[in-house]
Amino acid sequence: MRLAGLGMALLLGACEATEVVSPSAPPASAAAPVAPPVAPTATPSGDDPCTAALPTAAGAEFAGVVRHVIDGDSLCVGPADGDGSTWIEVRLMDFDAPEHNHAGGAAAEETLTRLVLDRAVECVVTPGRSGTRSWDRTHAVCRLDGAALGDLLRGAGVDEGGN
Repeated sequence: MRLAGLGMALLLGACEATEVVSPSAPPASAAAPVAPPVAPTATPSGDDPCTAALPTAAGAEFAGVVRHVIDGDSLCVGPADGDGSTWIEVRLMDFDAPEHNHAGGAAAEETLTRLVLDRAVECVVTPGRSGTRSWDRTHAVCRLDGAALGDLLRGAGVDEGGN
């Protein structure tokens, strides 16, 4: 599948969206309050607003706007007008940023935010050492205007050195 254009809607390749229910979630028949859309820049640090089903088939392509940056090598991609339930959480496979509590971690997050927040990216699910996902993130290489985000981070002087 070939992706083109910055205004492209989110594509999930062969993946289908599925409802994710946590063990503590009320039954589907229970009325639940409807939360307002989550603003990408207003999410408190430590909260995880990205809850869409993850594409995990190696080579699956998806695209959208970077709605939230989690740290120096993790972000959320979704449609420009969607909320967290439509955002896919991504662990970049072409860059390994320092963790928040290590030297350079905050700078890596700030740089990734400056480079990509609210901008359109195209991503391809890419297996890592633990497969195509870890925790609640899909593994992918993402590109901004054709440039790999890992290359952009290195070019901006961000040191590698995470787990």
